Amino acid sequence: MNSLIFEQVFQQKKDFLPILLLADDGPHLENYLENGDLFTLSLKNGKTVACAVVIKKQKNTFEIENFAVETSFEGQGFGQQMMKQLITYLKENLAADELILGTDDVSGNVEFYEKCGFEITHIISNYFVENYDQPIFEGKQQLKYKIYLRKKLK
Repeated sequence: MNSLIFEQVFQQKKDFLPILLLADDGPHLENYLENGDLFTLSLKNGKTVACAVVIKKQKNTFEIENFAVETSFEGQGFGQQMMKQLITYLKENLAADELILGTDDVSGNVEFYEKCGFEITHIISNYFVENYDQPIFEGKQQLKYKIYLRKKLK
């Protein structure tokens, strides 16, 4: 894992849409990409294994709008490594003291974020039913609830 390269991407952000779309298929993704900061975790050979888009919400609070690991690299610790690098960067370079995010109730993301030290703050019932034109499924289960989590960084 020490041969990984973590960096912020400033140009050609749309090149990373194939990975980002793994975590969010909504049209608002391009808005996040335009207004947020994109970070990547890559192997030394240049292959990107994970991406995250972060937006500043308040003075020292940042929100992860998108967090994705390339499918072929899932379950190998790259997501946790990406989160660790992202948190370190936000704390050291942007004086972040809180990181928040929202995710679905089906995909297993909540368990991942809890492993990374996030705690559930609140749940919005039927969020994915009421805010999307078409039902969204993870496997055979329909997404309904949006779960918000927070991690204090200081």
